[in-house]
Amino acid sequence: MPIFFLIGLGAIGWAGNSLITGRGYYKGCPPDGFDRQRNPLNFWAPTIVILGLGIFLILISLSVIPLPRR
Repeated sequence: MPIFFLIGLGAIGWAGNSLITGRGYYKGCPPDGFDRQRNPLNFWAPTIVILGLGIFLILISLSVIPLPRR
């Protein structure tokens, strides 16, 4: 399932970019993004969710977490 791996890498890259720059660009954010200092909840909540989703998708693609068979 290479699509899960690619989406997972994209999610980790997006969350990593937010962590490095200190600005989170998510849906509904102001034009300059959510700042880590001024809007901690609006920055950290989506960043942690996107990072967790990316890790979860990579683990699924590597068959560490098996999906149920159809």
